Amino acid sequence: MKRGIMKNTDKKKKIIVSSLAVLLGGLGLVGEVQAWGPERETYTNENPAPQAVFNSITNNAAVGDERDFVRIVEISKDGNKAAYSNEVTVRAGYDYEVYIYYHNNASSTYNDMAHNLIGVARNVRVSAAFPQSLKAGERGQTDAIIMSDKTIVPEVWDEAWMTAAEDVTLSYISGSAKILNDWEANGSTLSTNLFSEEGTLIGYNVLNGVIPGCAEYSGQVIYQIRAEAVEQPTEPTATFEMDKTVSRDGANWAEDIVATAEETLEFRIRYKNTGTVKQTDVVAFDTLEDGQGMEYIKGTTRIVRGELETIVEDKEGEGLFDGGLKIGEAEPEEEIFIYYKVRVKELATFSCGKTTMYNLAGVSGRRGDVEGAGVATQYDKVRIELERNDESCLPAELPETGPAEIILASVVGLGLLVGLGYWLNSKREVKKLEKQAKNVDVKPSDVAPEDAKEDIEKTDKM
Repeated sequence: MKRGIMKNTDKKKKIIVSSLAVLLGGLGLVGEVQAWGPERETYTNENPAPQAVFNSITNNAAVGDERDFVRIVEISKDGNKAAYSNEVTVRAGYDYEVYIYYHNNASSTYNDMAHNLIGVARNVRVSAAFPQSLKAGERGQTDAIIMSDKTIVPEVWDEAWMTAAEDVTLSYISGSAKILNDWEANGSTLSTNLFSEEGTLIGYNVLNGVIPGCAEYSGQVIYQIRAEAVEQPTEPTATFEMDKTVSRDGANWAEDIVATAEETLEFRIRYKNTGTVKQTDVVAFDTLEDGQGMEYIKGTTRIVRGELETIVEDKEGEGLFDGGLKIGEAEPEEEIFIYYKVRVKELATFSCGKTTMYNLAGVSGRRGDVEGAGVATQYDKVRIELERNDESCLPAELPETGPAEIILASVVGLGLLVGLGYWLNSKREVKKLEKQAKNVDVKPSDVAPEDAKEDIEKTDKM
């Protein structure tokens, strides 16, 4: 019988399929169509075997025909289980428990030295397998083999059936394989060798492969498997994302920053292939220009891909601003960073008040699984603000206006009205101006100097 680890293959030398229905007790096992092997001599509780042999009694009070010794059951969401069965419908999101019954059918009479211990089975191992996946409607088997030395039949096997309600994958729940009996080995966790061709040792007090004859030394091996839905394949996609950020410390990256003159800033362009196909001809480019108030620091361009960092030569680094920096190919989920540094120009370069600068970057790429595919490009920008308020700059706000300023404004207004621009320097004239500011009827001639009255009177007569 050829078997693979955690894989269902046909090893049986001969499988006998019986339609015998068995009424089970004790464990509440449900008997259905049986498939087991090899064909062998059978015994009963009243007439046990004269030598060690496994699972050949046909009227076991607990399981009925012992040749049907592999069963399976679905575990509900609250952890409850129904009766073990020879067949189960498998649903995604549920766990299933496989039950393997073992019983050395020799009479206890043959367990002593007087009978040369012919009733004691040695090197007893159990090997199990189940399908790793099932398609919707597919029927697969989970099987087990009990192997032993010094027995009439070296190997016996059986199987239970699983039919998938939908496409599922099946996996062993780690640590769930246990041996259950009435001895000291009860509850012991079994090695994952259970799923190998050699199998794993079992026992009654210790897992040493020794099982004497008689029902009192019988037991069960159980393990659990989990069914999960199979993700349906999707059409390949060619997508990517990019963004640009700025930092002054190389750690805190942002979309905007308030800079100071002559400080060093670092820009970062991030690209990620978010599609399911390779991208080719990936190129990054930037729009740093002389008029932007920043200048590139030669030799600071670098490309980081995973743990690999590449310092770009000056000529190539400057190509980032002239034609683009060639990145090449990018695998699905690959993330690439391009860094470079600039120096903000001296304060005199900037106008007084607030200056806002924008620095734009872009990344382009081509879908790698389609010949002649076009180029897609994405852009992003950062904002840099700088404030200049040094002594050479005019005040940002006018002086606060008071009563004296109102009076002066009235003088200027009156002068425009009559075509005169004289300065008034006496208290009398100031008082008259105050009256005029308060909408008192004052003639222009009342506030003009003596040498201008004649011209004003002529103007009034016009």
